[in-house]
Amino acid sequence: MSTLLNYINELDCNADLLAAHKNDPEATMKSYGLSDEEIAAVMSGDKAKLAKLTGSDLDLFEKAIQIQQK
Repeated sequence: MSTLLNYINELDCNADLLAAHKNDPEATMKSYGLSDEEIAAVMSGDKAKLAKLTGSDLDLFEKAIQIQQK
């Protein structure tokens, strides 16, 4: 599993990481070990790029985002 996918999954279950991400997303992602390309993709919200970087199917990735936004 990619570091980016691990990060996204951990945001869902780690309240401290989520709080840090909300406070300073770029610094939090950098300290987690995400690459500049991964950080840029997260910050831009480019779902196609995020799916490609995580090796995920775009449709499944979009559905997961919709579930998290509820």
